[in-house]
Amino acid sequence: MDDRRELRKMPRGERCPECGSRKWYLQDGLRYCARGHQIEGFIQFEVGGEEAMGRTGPVARRKKEVREVEKRQLTGQEGKSLYVEAVQLLLRKQLEFLVRKKGHRPELETVVRDLWDLRIRGYGASIHDYDISESEPETFSSQPVAADMQEKLSWKPASRVQSWDPARGNGWPLPRMPETLALCYLGCLLLKIPTRLADLQNWVSAGSMPYLRAYVELPVEMQKRMPSAYVKALKLPSAGGLKGHDLYQTLLDTVFSYKVNYEMTFPEMNWFPMLVQYAKELALPVEVVSITKRLVATFDYCFEFPALKARTTPFDHPEIKLLAFLVVSTKLCFPLNHGQYVSLASPSLPIPRFDWEKWKAGYTEQLEKLRRQILERPSFEELSPEKITNLEDGEFDAFVSYLRDTIGNNTKDPITDFFPVELGSPPQPSLPDVIESQVEKEAHRVLAEAVKADNNTAPGAKRYESFRAVQDLPETASVFFNAAGDAAGVPLDMLVRATHKLEQHLIWWQWNQPVINSESIIYASVN
Repeated sequence: MDDRRELRKMPRGERCPECGSRKWYLQDGLRYCARGHQIEGFIQFEVGGEEAMGRTGPVARRKKEVREVEKRQLTGQEGKSLYVEAVQLLLRKQLEFLVRKKGHRPELETVVRDLWDLRIRGYGASIHDYDISESEPETFSSQPVAADMQEKLSWKPASRVQSWDPARGNGWPLPRMPETLALCYLGCLLLKIPTRLADLQNWVSAGSMPYLRAYVELPVEMQKRMPSAYVKALKLPSAGGLKGHDLYQTLLDTVFSYKVNYEMTFPEMNWFPMLVQYAKELALPVEVVSITKRLVATFDYCFEFPALKARTTPFDHPEIKLLAFLVVSTKLCFPLNHGQYVSLASPSLPIPRFDWEKWKAGYTEQLEKLRRQILERPSFEELSPEKITNLEDGEFDAFVSYLRDTIGNNTKDPITDFFPVELGSPPQPSLPDVIESQVEKEAHRVLAEAVKADNNTAPGAKRYESFRAVQDLPETASVFFNAAGDAAGVPLDMLVRATHKLEQHLIWWQWNQPVINSESIIYASVN
């Protein structure tokens, strides 16, 4: 036996069955004890020997390729870019709705596209100037802004006016979903298309205009890749809806942001068609429109967005200002209090009598209910299988249309090619359009019942009653102010404050007149 063999110690508890030796050595792949007895049950071989058996020459073994698992959700700058693309897709769908469904001019797409380019121009530059961050994405950042931009924003510390300077890098503010509606409105404003914010709000609330289901209507792959933080931002409208106050504030912030970043101002809105539309919806006589036009010309008011100021009020928004003029003109023509009498009638402008009690009854019974139906949407998401089987024919057709709009574009089954959809009758107008036509007809009926062709009104107190707060409104005034606020999509207290501010301007104008004639108005504020 070769003494140079390397002896090894057996594991604890093992011995040679022949001699009891606890040491062993290896020879030709077999194990022997120190005295040469073969220990059975042990054969040493190299891994891969069987695969290389029968081959000559060196054997090269290939390592397994390590596959990189791609993350489903994007992060960092890629996630931000995907969110911006989702908002841009929503904006394109909204423009398609306005142009194809509502008959707006095709130039609207070009104008809004240019506004959108100005909005995200700083984002494209920030991608190249700053490294991609892998941190958790944030929709709204509080990164410091440049010194010159900080001076422009110092006019209002709590302002949501944003700096779009690309130097902010990762702190560049991403566009929010309500800004898409603001851009659509500003595009209509630049083209003099009389579109009200209330119209956009009604279309969104009725589900006609893409907004509330923005995340669901995204392509499936985009939904899977969207970071969770941005998914919450895209799903937020479907949970909270769209409030008129937030939409008005977003529009003001967007206008001021264009002013800060590009020194850009917007022209006066095409207010007269909007005024006529408000009067039609509120079932007011045409004399109110005439008086409103005369008041605007007398005081030389311009319905445009104000410049940057230390503090904004509801009266700063041109649409709310127009609505306040309409309310004041209505109160001048047809006082809400039967004990008051304001003489505005003249041979050139005869003013009929207006029965507020009949108007109030007609509005509360029909107009208010119809307007509520425009804002209500059927909640098909909460339907149980039992309720689905009990749906009427019309309700079931609406449910099938809802399913087709929700998942029809995201799935493609080859078997559906064998069952083509039959083309039936021409598509009927949507439910909101039908209800809007009913509102217009009902408004004509209420107006016809409330107006009386009788100018012999008994003279009473020649006073004008102004309301400082909501609690000061009497019953008839409360119904009228609520109706006007609902028509514009603004809260009641906001409209009352805007109207009271306009009345204070009228008082100041009256006091500064050199000559007070017999037809001047005496204002009595209610404390």
